[in-house]
Amino acid sequence: MTSSTWTSGCSLIAGRYFDGKSSAPLEATLEFGADGILRLHGLQQPVEAPLASVEISDRVGNIVRRISFPGGGVFETHDNDGVDRARDAAGMKRGLSVVNWLESRWQVAVASLGAVVLITFAFLTWGVPAIANWAAQVLPASMDSAIGNGSLEVLDRVAFEPSQLPAERQRQLEARFRAMTRPLNDGHNYELVLRDGAHGIGANAFALPSGIVVMTDQLVKESKSDDELVAVLAHEIGHVRGRHALRQLLSAAGVSAIAMALLGDVSSISGILTAAPTLLNAKNSRDFETEADNFSRQWLRENGIAESNFDAILCRIAGSAKGDDKYDYFASHPPTRTRAKCPATS
Repeated sequence: MTSSTWTSGCSLIAGRYFDGKSSAPLEATLEFGADGILRLHGLQQPVEAPLASVEISDRVGNIVRRISFPGGGVFETHDNDGVDRARDAAGMKRGLSVVNWLESRWQVAVASLGAVVLITFAFLTWGVPAIANWAAQVLPASMDSAIGNGSLEVLDRVAFEPSQLPAERQRQLEARFRAMTRPLNDGHNYELVLRDGAHGIGANAFALPSGIVVMTDQLVKESKSDDELVAVLAHEIGHVRGRHALRQLLSAAGVSAIAMALLGDVSSISGILTAAPTLLNAKNSRDFETEADNFSRQWLRENGIAESNFDAILCRIAGSAKGDDKYDYFASHPPTRTRAKCPATS
């Protein structure tokens, strides 16, 4: 029974009473007396208190209403309308419940949901990367070494074979790389490592956070001059100096924190933790590639090497990448046409 009744100047409301001593509820009826006294009926021991001494919870939709009595007793009822009528009759001002106001207006609820989505998207797109960039600037370079420790050993086991280049050729390239990185003083231990990437890696180069740059034999053979290789190495140095691996890791941690804040349940966030970082990391990867490209071009200009060397090797590796123009937003690298001046292909 949840309906309220009226008797000669008072309101009777059905509900349950918890006396604060036992967990078992007691069926009771609450009376808003015309004399300003609240009384509970149906109990072995009567309970009453002045209206001014009780605390009535604000209304939030149709959830249970709580009337707290002095001494710890609590009366609960689903008859929200009856409580509101009784308070009005007693001349009590209703506390303005913002939650109830929002809950009762679906337009506001929809607008609020849209605002949350937009704010979350904006923070993921711009806020998280900005915070990650700031954190990367203040963290020591030793963090990069910690992230990259053991990576080369794993790659050597699963992806690479020892370089097949002649020992003299390897020494030439390593010396060129040392000359490039010797002036740098950013806390990273730069080292060029040559590997055979015949098993699916192909013509490629990439940087580990610690400063190790791996370049494959296939890339060396694909180049037409050492200046082209230098352009690629400068690009990889740009990744290390930009601390892109650390920034990527910090961004992913930021996404996890936002998911926890929004959903609050670890078991419920698996979807967003797999989908959101994928999209965010794709954007970060494109931004990082652009940063590394810019560093490479600047280094080439400062050292008197034509930027066309970077264009030539990049376009040759990409092979005019078929489908390069599709799905740019989700691509982990910017389209080659936006990174280099490639010759037109028929």
